[in-house]
Amino acid sequence: MKRFNWLLAGLLALCLIVTLQAGCGTKCQFRDFSSLTEFEDWLQANDVSERPTAEYASEWYRKALEIQEDALSDGYIVSANYYYDSYTKTYAVYCTTIIDGDVWYWDPETDEPYPDYSLGKVK
Repeated sequence: MKRFNWLLAGLLALCLIVTLQAGCGTKCQFRDFSSLTEFEDWLQANDVSERPTAEYASEWYRKALEIQEDALSDGYIVSANYYYDSYTKTYAVYCTTIIDGDVWYWDPETDEPYPDYSLGKVK
């Protein structure tokens, strides 16, 4: 009976792995946006920026994380970032992505991306 339980557990684990891989498809191959146009089109289709303005930094960052999750579900790489300035006691929340080797950033409450060429090509 012990052997049967191990066999059953192994079979269930194998089924779970196959099911997860089948559902993953090509979306598991995450990538950068291929062009600014592709990125802007994706950003316009994403509705996070259309929601009411966040009152707290945690809500603002939650929006950035939601954009990151949306991008991942569509197969793209987006980072959610924040910076806290202890001198002024203010937060900056932003998302970043790579387009043609350059870093682009934007506020998760807007659809206005800006390039950051200060690092040069990063990829």
